[in-house]
Amino acid sequence: MRKAKASTLNSNLSGRELKKDIGIARRYLKFLLLLSFVALAMVYYSYMNFKLDKEITTLSLKKQYLVAENFKLKQEITTLSSPKRIDKIAKSKFKMKPVKYKEVKFLEMK
Repeated sequence: MRKAKASTLNSNLSGRELKKDIGIARRYLKFLLLLSFVALAMVYYSYMNFKLDKEITTLSLKKQYLVAENFKLKQEITTLSSPKRIDKIAKSKFKMKPVKYKEVKFLEMK
């Protein structure tokens, strides 16, 4: 009888210990899952940050190129619209003569 009680007591203790160990294992598993989730979230955040930095760099380079191109075009406009150039083209291509303002007649409109 004593052996039966002792073995039942031992099995109850080992059952309790087993339940306690399973509870601890579940807590560690939950902790590891949470830690894994946080790590994955950090990796995703880092990836998105890298992607945005790359896009910012690309757009910044494109902006610099467009600003330089705009500057060149403004210089070209200035060159093409200079009065000396227009006067030269008017004389050589269209055989125009310089204007004598004394001979110009202005009309007044009512």
